[in-house]
Amino acid sequence: MKFRKITILAVVCWMVCCIAARAEPRLVDAQALPAARALYAELSALPQRADQRVLSGQFMGWFPVCSLATANEIYQQTSNWVAVAGFDYYETFVNTPKTKPDRFKPPRWRYINELIKTHVALGGVATLSLHMTNPWTGGLAWDKTGNLADVLDPASAAYPAYRQQLDEVARGLADLQEAQVVVLFRPFHEMTGAFWWGGKEGETFKKVWIELFRYYTQEKKLHNLVWVWSPLVSTNAMCYYPGNDYVDMTGLDIYASSLERAKNCYAEIMKTGKPFAITEFGPPGNSLDNSSPRNYDYGTFAQQIRDYMPETVYFLAWRDAWGLHRNLNAKQLLSDPWIRNRDAK
Repeated sequence: MKFRKITILAVVCWMVCCIAARAEPRLVDAQALPAARALYAELSALPQRADQRVLSGQFMGWFPVCSLATANEIYQQTSNWVAVAGFDYYETFVNTPKTKPDRFKPPRWRYINELIKTHVALGGVATLSLHMTNPWTGGLAWDKTGNLADVLDPASAAYPAYRQQLDEVARGLADLQEAQVVVLFRPFHEMTGAFWWGGKEGETFKKVWIELFRYYTQEKKLHNLVWVWSPLVSTNAMCYYPGNDYVDMTGLDIYASSLERAKNCYAEIMKTGKPFAITEFGPPGNSLDNSSPRNYDYGTFAQQIRDYMPETVYFLAWRDAWGLHRNLNAKQLLSDPWIRNRDAK
C-alpha cells in the first residue's frame, strides 16, 4: 500500500505540473526577449485579479505633433498617469501640419521611438500601430486602391514599396529592441475595413499577416514584439484571424457610445483563448471636427467593461476629441478599483 500511495502521489504531481505547463502564457515567438515574456505574463494574469486588472491607455497623437503632453494633460485632470501610451510610426494630415514628401510617406520611427522609450522608462507600456502608406499609389492608409495579394508577389509593382516600408519599420523596431523596449505591436489593424489592407479576402489577409510575422521574427530577428490582432467590430471579424500560432493578443477597435454594441464580437474573439484588449475606443460625435470635445461620459466606462468585456486587460482611448482629456469624468474612470494606472515617477 505504501508503494501505491507514492505512485498515486507521483501521478497527481505529474498532472498538476502538466496543467500548470499548459496554463503558462507563451508568446508565439519562441525566441521572445525575457522582457517580452514578463510583460505578456503580467498582462495574461490581469483578469484573475480582484482589482487593478485593466490598464488605462491613451493614444498620443500623430507625427509631427505627437508627444507625451497628452499624458501630462490627463494627469493634470485626474492625478493619474495612463499605463498604456499609444503610438504610430506614420502621419495622416489629420489636425497636423503637412510634411514632405507628400506621397509615399515613410515611417517616422526616430521621432516616435524617443517618446516610446521615455514612456517605458517611466514604467509604462507602449502599443504601436502602423497606418502604412498605400504601396500602389503612395497615398495615405485610407486609400483603398490595390489588390492585397500583390504585396506577396515580387513581380507586382506594389511589392518594392511595400517591402521598403517593412524594412524601415523593422529598423525602428530593432532600435527599440536594442534598448530592451517591448511594444504591443498592432500591424494591419481594422482589417475588416477602413484601410488599403482592410475589407479584402480573408485568406489573403491571413497570408499577409503570417508572412510579416515570419519575416520579422525569423529574418529580421525582432523578438521584442507582442503581436496584437485588432479588427473593427464586425460579424465576420474571425474570418481574418490568422490563427493562434501567429497572434499573442486580440482586441477590438470600438467607435460607439457603449461597449454593449461589441459584446457579441467580443464573445467570438474570446474563443481564441488569447488575452483581450479594447485596442481603440472613441465615442460618436461630429466627425468633421475631431479637435472639439464630444462631452462623452467616461465615468461609466469601467462599469461597461465589467458588464460587457470583463476579460479586458487594457483599453486605449483614441486621439483628440475621443481622448480622456477631451471628455467628461476621466478622473472617475481612472480612480475606479478595476483600473490600473502607471505609477508616478
